[in-house]
Amino acid sequence: MPEDFLRKLTSDLEAALLTASDFEINLANRATMEDVWQEAIEFNNADFDDLFKNANADVMLMMSPRAISTGVEIAITAYSLIGDNVGKTLASSGSVLLPIDLQANLGVDVNDLNKQMAQVLAEIEKVGQTGGLISSPNTYAEFYHNARLLQQRGEVDLAMRNYEAAVKEGVNFIDPIIDLIQLADTRYGKEAAKKYLQKRIIPEVHEQQNLFINYYYFWTDFEKQNLIIADLDASPLLSIVVALGDGLEFSGEKAGAKNDMLWRHAFELVSQKNTKFSFEKYFIDDIRAYSLFERSRQLKTMIADGDPNKPGWGKNYYLGITRSSLTFFDQARAYLTIFEKIDFSKPPQICSSSMSGDERCYEFFRNSTYKDWYQSEVFSPLLFENWCNMSARYFSHFGVLTKTPVIIESARFSSEDLENCNKYVVN
Repeated sequence: MPEDFLRKLTSDLEAALLTASDFEINLANRATMEDVWQEAIEFNNADFDDLFKNANADVMLMMSPRAISTGVEIAITAYSLIGDNVGKTLASSGSVLLPIDLQANLGVDVNDLNKQMAQVLAEIEKVGQTGGLISSPNTYAEFYHNARLLQQRGEVDLAMRNYEAAVKEGVNFIDPIIDLIQLADTRYGKEAAKKYLQKRIIPEVHEQQNLFINYYYFWTDFEKQNLIIADLDASPLLSIVVALGDGLEFSGEKAGAKNDMLWRHAFELVSQKNTKFSFEKYFIDDIRAYSLFERSRQLKTMIADGDPNKPGWGKNYYLGITRSSLTFFDQARAYLTIFEKIDFSKPPQICSSSMSGDERCYEFFRNSTYKDWYQSEVFSPLLFENWCNMSARYFSHFGVLTKTPVIIESARFSSEDLENCNKYVVN
């Protein structure tokens, strides 16, 4: 980005901090101090004791701006410079978006910025031909090259330093992120590795990398299930880590319709060719990328080959759509089954709506003979006034509200024309 724009950002931050502190704090702009020192050297007219005194500080604020398609993303991190806490992160703003038209205001074409990854790949290939370590690495490609060689030699400490430097360059390749996390986990153990990532890495990477690291290593099952489709649509790196399908289960504690839906949507996004979500764009090693996505591709093939008219919930076609089915015995009897562990303290509901959109919901109560899922007592379909857009609502085992369509099975026994306004009907 243009240097004058970066200077303006720094100046605005300085003004905001002074105002917020009621002008109680002393600030020294690092770029400004460098200019002052350079001027003092050139003109030999400065008191260097005063200069160094002015440069002394208790806290360093680091601002990291990054151009993206919707504007400029800024993260500000405060580090301690005194005592035993030197280098410790004191606070971080996280990523803040300044929504501006970069082309109109700064003359920056984001499409040109997107070519950065292709240029880095070309440089990595070129650097790789040198064979040995780069003595003074200074670019993403050189850091990554050294990290790979050092990792192969078993020099974990040095490999991690180079991976760390590469990741902090802000390029969206996933390979060094995964390698750094795995080496930290091996070297420190999970709990210490979390502290390392929280203090040394997360404050200095941009939002997409942050989301990838958190989902990959930190988030609980509740946090993962609590994502929404819009979160995936906003972040290629988040979509990729969800689409990898690590921990995706068909049965057991972690199995659930919300996980299925998020995975299916994410995989469909990253499988598209020549879009900003295409997973191949975010890996340096193509073979590694295809290997990591092997299971997800098999699952997608299984879905594509599934038969939507097969009776019984366990049909591949519905993976990522629902885990709930409504089965008719006859016109007077039907039952709902939810095939996942759910929160038994909150009764599930089956809902329907009229053609005009008026919705009614019916609550179910647990049948104590079933341990792992709800299955209702047989109930009368006459309870329902409308039979359109049938859906199930419940809280997952991890406490996340889940709403899915319902597969209506043995619909031929119903007195209603269910196919007229329901999407998933099996006769």
